[in-house]
Amino acid sequence: MAEAAALLLPGEAEALVQALRSGPLLNTGDRGHEAIEKLNMQAILSASAGQEQLLIELLVNYAKIPTLIEELISVEIWKHKVFPVLCQLKDFKPKSTFPIYLVLHHEASIVNLLETVFFHKEICESAEDTILDLIDYSYRKLTLLAAWSTNGEFPAHEKLLPEDLTNASSMQVVIAMKALVSRT
Repeated sequence: MAEAAALLLPGEAEALVQALRSGPLLNTGDRGHEAIEKLNMQAILSASAGQEQLLIELLVNYAKIPTLIEELISVEIWKHKVFPVLCQLKDFKPKSTFPIYLVLHHEASIVNLLETVFFHKEICESAEDTILDLIDYSYRKLTLLAAWSTNGEFPAHEKLLPEDLTNASSMQVVIAMKALVSRT
């Protein structure tokens, strides 16, 4: 079971955690996404093997929980403030929608990483004042889910299927539900 938890070597995990930065809105979903994705996968594997202590210590020692929360809020701002403006531009004709999907996936990866590590007291304490931003974020997601269920737009089946994740609104439901589950 110990082998299953070794996606990253301890030195690699430390380098990825040290390199975590909250960047400007312009760089949303850039190279930092790869690091968060790797840390997310490591967190999931480590938690399932009961060996998440190394990643927890790294995130706490390097004070990266506030950075992750700031990045999450930046992605949300980009999605609600920048993306609609981009879509309204007359010359906005993306050759590929993959970069847009990547931003949504980036948000999901951050939420999933936070969900996985927030079961530890040290992580909650290391969030400091950014915990209030995370609570606000969770409240916005709860409001979104409540509005969707009131309007009948909420997915009818209890469990989302893999093919649902290709739809941006279904992905938003998953993100919103993960944001709520990790805070309850």
